[in-house]
Amino acid sequence: ALYKEKKIVEATNKFRQGFRQFEDEISGLKKDSLNDDEYNEIILLGKKILSNLALCFYKQGNYPQAIFYDLKLLKNHPNFGKSIVRLFKSSIKLNKIKLAVEYGELFLKLDEETRNKFKGTENQIKEAQLKLKKIEKEEEKAKSGLGKYFLPFVILCIAVLGYYLLKKK
Repeated sequence: ALYKEKKIVEATNKFRQGFRQFEDEISGLKKDSLNDDEYNEIILLGKKILSNLALCFYKQGNYPQAIFYDLKLLKNHPNFGKSIVRLFKSSIKLNKIKLAVEYGELFLKLDEETRNKFKGTENQIKEAQLKLKKIEKEEEKAKSGLGKYFLPFVILCIAVLGYYLLKKK
């Protein structure tokens, strides 16, 4: 209700409190004391809390925290599309293009039905891949540019040092 009312900070606090409580309660549970339906219901509840918590942080622009909770969620739900897309978008927002591309490639491995739920994401991934290639080319160009000046610079330094050492004698 708080999230729908656009009270994101309050919703974040409630989800954070709910997640702490969830962690406390689940740590005391024994899987064999639950039937499969009860266990799956508890796991689904944890998934919803984590997803909503990550979403709240994302909406606030707190991308590192969104990433933290989405990664936590992916440990138990590695094909959860919402988290993978949020990880991709959060990484883009933080200008961590290489990381974004890695999450994008993870997204592209998801089944078609899941990918179809996130219209436009594949195009964003392609854009990020192109941007990464451009960045890598620029880095390579910069490295090779420095390389051609480095050796002459070292030779010059040795020559100047040698000159001053000989001059002192």
